[in-house]
Amino acid sequence: MSRANDLTEYALSGYAGQTNPHLYSSPAWYAHRIGEHFQSSGRSAPRDVRMGRGYRVRVADMVFCGDTFQRFA
Repeated sequence: MSRANDLTEYALSGYAGQTNPHLYSSPAWYAHRIGEHFQSSGRSAPRDVRMGRGYRVRVADMVFCGDTFQRFA
């Protein structure tokens, strides 16, 4: 059962190389972009993706900030 704020599905579509149809700066857009980022940087598929405060994206136990996805914590 997925949670209401679970964005993993969007991140996996980005990881799979699908185009990003989501509204710029929406949570779905950020999740899709983090999937693309994980693919291009050679990471494994993202899991447990959700938005944090501001423009932070949480992926499992990592936090990424901004649309360039610098690892924050």
